[in-house]
Amino acid sequence: MTWFQRLLITTILATFALVVIGGTVRATGSGLGCPDWPTCHGSLIPKLEKHTLIEYSHRTAATVVGILFLGVTFFTFKTERKNRLVFWLAFTAGVVLLFQIILGGITVKRDLPAEIVAAHLATAMTFMGIMIVAAVIAHFRARGAGALPAALATPYTRLALAAAAVAFITLVLGSYISGTDAALACKSWPLCGGSSFAGSGSAQGLQMLHRFVAGLLGVILAGLAYMGFEERRAEPLLVALPLVALAVYVAQALVGAANIWTSLAAGIVVAHLSLAALLWCLLVGVAALSFYLPGRRAAAARDAAAGERAKVAEWAR
Repeated sequence: MTWFQRLLITTILATFALVVIGGTVRATGSGLGCPDWPTCHGSLIPKLEKHTLIEYSHRTAATVVGILFLGVTFFTFKTERKNRLVFWLAFTAGVVLLFQIILGGITVKRDLPAEIVAAHLATAMTFMGIMIVAAVIAHFRARGAGALPAALATPYTRLALAAAAVAFITLVLGSYISGTDAALACKSWPLCGGSSFAGSGSAQGLQMLHRFVAGLLGVILAGLAYMGFEERRAEPLLVALPLVALAVYVAQALVGAANIWTSLAAGIVVAHLSLAALLWCLLVGVAALSFYLPGRRAAAARDAAAGERAKVAEWAR
């Protein structure tokens, strides 16, 4: 593994930790623990107060991510300039990170509006997704492997992309809802006051929309897991990862229900966001890997060709 790949993975893990800390900031009501930006109460050294320290830890984690990404940028120019796709992915990630930093400042200065907070999380997820894709591509390119020409035409890849897209929508919609009066609009689960249909313009309607989108994601994940056994049986990773994602989804759904049952207890809220972010990372990884790991037929053809080459080599000896 190259230094570039190590830094990519480290940055992804640090970004995930940043998202979890950000969820903690929101769940504990610490978003304005530092009411100004980039300083905290007019100083670079925070006060020894609970909410201030929680918010400052988020800023510190963001700084660490920024420093790690500078390392990624250095090795991108040093070792990846010939790998144009990885190079431009890293460049795009840098633009997204800069935008996320700006959004972070706007979030504080505008007193945490729900739409800006959701956009801030969406940007963080986008940054992490780009880095995961870059890491997958760099891994295979380092081994001389290219993407499969017909990968996008396969049902598995299309379903993996759809799963990642719906997971992203579910996550951002949930973030927006948690910042509005819709977070506890429905006092029961999975129905809302005994009904599946609430007013489309109401807080309950927004909550039910989130649940319907999450339900759609569950159906897609079940299909992806089934498709893994059908189409990618020769690639254990593409069979196992959708199953793991499905397990994370079930856990996330139960924790989402616990949000209602516990009236948004801080630990439950953080766990819900963490599982959602983990699910997003898994699905982005599955989608990226599906472009490089062949399906059953392609694998059979590859093995058959390898067998023929072995026979020819044996005959030549």
